[in-house]
Amino acid sequence: MNTNKLWMKLLMASAMLSLLLTAACGWKNAINSPDGEALVEQGDVIMTVLKAGDLQAVRDLLSRDVQEMYDNATYLASGVLDLESLIEQNAPEIATWKFDRARIFTKDGAIRGKLDGRVEYADGKSGKVSMELEQQDGTWKLCGWTLGQ
Repeated sequence: MNTNKLWMKLLMASAMLSLLLTAACGWKNAINSPDGEALVEQGDVIMTVLKAGDLQAVRDLLSRDVQEMYDNATYLASGVLDLESLIEQNAPEIATWKFDRARIFTKDGAIRGKLDGRVEYADGKSGKVSMELEQQDGTWKLCGWTLGQ
């Protein structure tokens, strides 16, 4: 057997092995587990507060790190513009949402959760919603999100 054929067979075998391992290590949807249900419940609370547009209530749902970033941004912008008014004027009007995937994992020693789903807006458009939450003092706190259209 020549060297090229041997390398080709080794390459094919390693590719097959990596595909098998990827499928075996894929993350399981935890949406119906007790922890997943608690995560979805907090996601629903967050979306309800976002829909209402209550910025103080939104701030209270943020993780400590994100609260600090929000407070710093508010302080830095205070002499230039009214950040809260800017956020309120540009916030999308959320009509409904539904989370259909949940994942719980550990990141940098902290328990995290990720929610993915769909969001419908008041103007009839729809998109994806994704949230990452961190457990702090037994409560899920928002540390990242995207709302797409």
